Amino acid sequence: MRKGLFRTMAWTNIRNNRRFYVPFLLTIILTAAMFYNMCSVSQNPAFTGKEAIAMVLAFGVYVIGIFAVIFIFYTNSFLMKRRKRELGLYYILGLEKRHISVIMVWETLFLASSGIAGGILAGLLLDRLMFLAILKVFHYPVSVNYRIDPFAIRTTLLVFFAIFVLVMLYNIFSIQKSSAIELLQSQNTGEREPKTRWVIAVLGIVCMAAGYYLAVTTDNVMDALTKLFIAVLLVMAGTYCLFLAGSVALLKMLKKRKKYYYRTNHFVAVSGMIYRMKQNAVGLANICILSTGVLLVISTTVSLYAGMKDIVIARHPTEISVTFSDSSPGQNQLLEKALAETAEEIGVTLKNYSSYQSLALTFVERKNALLADSEVENPDAVSYDELAAVTMISADTYERMTGEALKLTDNEVAVCHEKGKLEETFQMMGETYTIAENLEKFPVSNEMARMTSDWYNIVVSSDEKLAEIDKMQKEIFTYPSSLRYEVQFDVEGGEKAVNALYDRLLQKLDETEGMPLYLVGNRYEFRTQNYLMYGSMLFLGIYLGSLFLMATVLIIYYKQIIEGYEDRDRYVIMRKVGMDKREIKRSVKSQIIILFFLPLGTALMHCAVAFPLMRQVLQAFYMNNTLLFAGVTVIVAGIFSVCYVLVYSITARSYYHIVS
Repeated sequence: MRKGLFRTMAWTNIRNNRRFYVPFLLTIILTAAMFYNMCSVSQNPAFTGKEAIAMVLAFGVYVIGIFAVIFIFYTNSFLMKRRKRELGLYYILGLEKRHISVIMVWETLFLASSGIAGGILAGLLLDRLMFLAILKVFHYPVSVNYRIDPFAIRTTLLVFFAIFVLVMLYNIFSIQKSSAIELLQSQNTGEREPKTRWVIAVLGIVCMAAGYYLAVTTDNVMDALTKLFIAVLLVMAGTYCLFLAGSVALLKMLKKRKKYYYRTNHFVAVSGMIYRMKQNAVGLANICILSTGVLLVISTTVSLYAGMKDIVIARHPTEISVTFSDSSPGQNQLLEKALAETAEEIGVTLKNYSSYQSLALTFVERKNALLADSEVENPDAVSYDELAAVTMISADTYERMTGEALKLTDNEVAVCHEKGKLEETFQMMGETYTIAENLEKFPVSNEMARMTSDWYNIVVSSDEKLAEIDKMQKEIFTYPSSLRYEVQFDVEGGEKAVNALYDRLLQKLDETEGMPLYLVGNRYEFRTQNYLMYGSMLFLGIYLGSLFLMATVLIIYYKQIIEGYEDRDRYVIMRKVGMDKREIKRSVKSQIIILFFLPLGTALMHCAVAFPLMRQVLQAFYMNNTLLFAGVTVIVAGIFSVCYVLVYSITARSYYHIVS
């Protein structure tokens, strides 16, 4: 009988507090569905054989799982804050703490069973749609076979069951350690005016400034990849500290401005928020960080996918390229003969044909000298700022590729300064070179250039001089580079003809004796691989962005509703002394403008400062279209801001109805 009573009381509590529990339950269902879908897709046989896709999707499973733990615990804290007074009344009316614990166990079982079952069911319904969406994004030609993944179901059940067991234990523990008086007065905690904690405020400013400094000053790809995580941690720490201490300082500053503070709408809003800021600051900081995550994740992944064409062209200027390493002139002629024979055999015509020999080296640049690593006293202490990527070709190769003749003597060079600046006379591996001409463009790309601080393209006097430099670098570099011979061309007939020639050329090179180490590139094969990699990143970015957006919306909703109930008594008193409904609306509007748009403004500021750093990160993926990234970021920020304003307008209306 008693068990039936506790079960009935638990169900009644959920039903009576449905304004709080329905959004929480919907969140559980959506989170469980998203976890199931990601787990199911990651285990799909169509993708498990593709290492890049499998890695990204598996990462998504872990991220969503960790996020589910944090988010469910966080939203549960909102519910417990609202419920503690009610549970305290149970205790006063005669129920023991163990009875209250039983009620909470039943409540957790009801929520867990409904949420997990609903999530798996929703995941099953969305699974096929999710699979089709991935195939569309990946440009992946796989027939659709609907399947129910037992592994994904088991994993979802285990993960979310474990989360709810932890939530239940936490709730029971929080009740057991609280007295009846503490439970009854839980909604009135934090009503003392908080002190301005200057140490935390200064720490927040320092962390924020350090994170911003890293984002703004990073000017090369390698630094961007290594400093991104540090900058993110610093900005997150700074955001929490500034919301904890800086928001109190802001409100106190507004309070001191008498012309602003002593108005009906501002007086009520500022005085109410300043007492609750200690408990609200973390929630506002969470909204800010989640908003920043939504903006950055979606804008970067969409930019990568939208810039696919530019990325493919940058990596493969022509449809096919063949590269030999340390080849002899005879082997180079053998390659060109094999190309001509293969094209004739397939029946295709080659166009835009070019061939060249180049040498790419990474030097340590010090005092206008380009040094090999063995020429430096402590190579392990060399920073990225000291590295310079250099690509060298001969004057004959330059003339053949561009049609422009360069007259250079033995140690004269022509230089194209991509990044950095060499003096008119400089040292390279112990020899002195003079810049006879500065070039605006260079016909050969350097794959290592994006990994260094400086980047120079150099034309030396002759093929013999290039061979001499190659021989020298092999003697003094710890890890010498190879003099490479590359042939690039397009094929008439489109993608089908290119793939046919590519397959036959690979076979012919394998069959030909005496071939050096070679690499054959196919633009269309590279494009397919990129669609798989960047498509999986886009899918994960939008997926996680949607998850973060859902969390942001729910936090906003709970903050507005719970604060509405906390503020209701205050507004009742104000109405008794003469405040009308119009003034209440103005006060609510003032509260939103003062504080609740602070997370959005801070998130937009974070994104603006992070733009240079994220641009460097994108360059690691060969995405160099800054205008495209800027445009996508602005569009994503605009759409998110509209959604943010819409959510606040809806929740502000609910807040107004509660307090009025």
